[in-house]
Amino acid sequence: MSKPARLEREYRRLLVCYPRTYRRENEEEILAVLLACAQDGQRPGLAVVADLIKGAMRMRLRPAARTPRTVQAAVWLLCVGAAAQLAALVINVATIDSVESAAARRYPPWAAAAVHHVVTVRMVTNRVEEAIGIGVWLLLAWALARRRNLARFAVAAWFGLDCVDMFQAGRSAVVEAPLNVAVGTVIWLLALAASVLLFTWASNRYYRPKPGRALVVADLRH
Repeated sequence: MSKPARLEREYRRLLVCYPRTYRRENEEEILAVLLACAQDGQRPGLAVVADLIKGAMRMRLRPAARTPRTVQAAVWLLCVGAAAQLAALVINVATIDSVESAAARRYPPWAAAAVHHVVTVRMVTNRVEEAIGIGVWLLLAWALARRRNLARFAVAAWFGLDCVDMFQAGRSAVVEAPLNVAVGTVIWLLALAASVLLFTWASNRYYRPKPGRALVVADLRH
């Protein structure tokens, strides 16, 4: 396969991230611009890839026209929650040594092996939960922007899981890093605020319009 053909295929793969209707109307034009800006069949640079993905996420997560401000705010809070979850994952990886040292000082030397095991299990579990959490936050934001009523209850359930997780963390034998505790509190507050916003009067009317008085919502795929 020639370099131009390979480059075109890679760009088309990136453009798949955009809504189908938008691609149908604009893909060829965007592709022509991208290929014209590329140099000698050079592969897409990180900056170009990041811009394309960012634009696609913005289009998919953008609330529809005439969406209540409460819903718009909830969608953006969930996007911020995904970023906070990513920060928690980075902090978890960066602070494992300090957490283990704090746990070792808290318990007697003869329990060192058990403490190390508990810390390792806890930190690995946290990493898995945080990685899954990033996807869940973004998925819920997408569903809310698509006017999926069940997504509201999923957000409330997700907040409930955050409450359970914070309670278990408070009773855990592992000493959490202060920065990790702070980020966890921020995540909890974001989930709480989103849950409250999604069950206000305006949000209820938007997700459950009365027969014959449904709101006219623009197609997000445009």
